[in-house]
Amino acid sequence: MATTEEKEPLFEPIAVPKRNFEIVEASIRKAIYNGTLAPGQKLPNEFELAQQFNVGRSAVREALKVLELAGLLVVRRGYNGGTFVAPPSFEEANEATTLSFQPGNMQPQQLLDACLTIEPRAAELAAVHASELELSDLSELLQQLEQEAYLPARYLTAVADVHLSIAEMAHNAVFKLAVQAMRTPLIQELNRFIGNQSLRQTVNRDLKMIGQAILNREEYEAGELMRHHLQHLADWLLVES
Repeated sequence: MATTEEKEPLFEPIAVPKRNFEIVEASIRKAIYNGTLAPGQKLPNEFELAQQFNVGRSAVREALKVLELAGLLVVRRGYNGGTFVAPPSFEEANEATTLSFQPGNMQPQQLLDACLTIEPRAAELAAVHASELELSDLSELLQQLEQEAYLPARYLTAVADVHLSIAEMAHNAVFKLAVQAMRTPLIQELNRFIGNQSLRQTVNRDLKMIGQAILNREEYEAGELMRHHLQHLADWLLVES
């Protein structure tokens, strides 16, 4: 009697499950960026991925949600549905080119040095150059940030989206690409502390104040508030790393 040939798994199991959500997310993202997973390719289902990674299904579910919100995966319903690698957009191609390094190898100090160099100036330029439509979008992102405060995957994505939105409002393509490149490492680093209510409150307060300064066209204030915000993140990331 013929036996069904088993498919070779796409991913190696995690020997000692630790920080499962970010490991799964980073592994799948890496597979997309290096071409192991091609645009349009269907991923194994949630149960199969959990087995391959040797983690719980909740970790897989949260990782897939982050990647879907980031635009790297698409979920199709119905017959022949499932989770697929999204077709590359122009921005994603630029991001993949920029990320020639592996995000998991970036040290927190390197990430913060880059953020402190770029983002305060981006906030200043955003206060000067942002259109009324962009300001309206920023207000909506800040409202969404508060609404997602108790949904870890969505909250982290919302924080990263606010940072990216401010870089886009600076109307500087180099700043935008740099912040895009730092988006994943930022999410990964913050994920270690996302359960801390004090940190969430600090982040929400900081970003709300930065947003208000940009809305008020206060160039210097926006830059200084962004600098203070990044220093608050450094206090957490560097002390706890």
